[in-house]
Amino acid sequence: MDMIFKKRLCVIIICFGMVSCNINQYSQFSFESDKFYFTFNNSIPSSLKTKINSINNPRSGDANDKIQINIKNYNITSYDIYSGSALKALETEIKGMLIFEVFTNNSNITKNISIVKRSSAIELNPLAENEMFKYIEEEIMNDLIRQLTLEVTLIDL
Repeated sequence: MDMIFKKRLCVIIICFGMVSCNINQYSQFSFESDKFYFTFNNSIPSSLKTKINSINNPRSGDANDKIQINIKNYNITSYDIYSGSALKALETEIKGMLIFEVFTNNSNITKNISIVKRSSAIELNPLAENEMFKYIEEEIMNDLIRQLTLEVTLIDL
């Protein structure tokens, strides 16, 4: 009798443990573009403007009930990390930074987003190095846009 009670108690504890983990179906993050509109400073490259406008789908509507997001600054910098006996560049670190301002009814919020990626620079020819820089720059731009949509949606909550 005592053994049956222990088994049932163990099963109940395991069930409570599984329920407390709150295993649910994964809900995909969605960006509600009808609540926001983006404005850009003159220093923002057209490629970034195009990508942001493609996810936002700007509609001609009343901008008064929408939240304005002003993209103030976009910057990508790179520098080499030197090491070794020959003091050659072993890695290149590329940093992308995006500064934006959210204008809500009550306040203005300024935020910075930065993404850092590294690539190996050992024995790359100049053409391959330029193509790697372009590829990483594109990846950083995509990551910054993903982070921007997440930050804007969290501000709206």
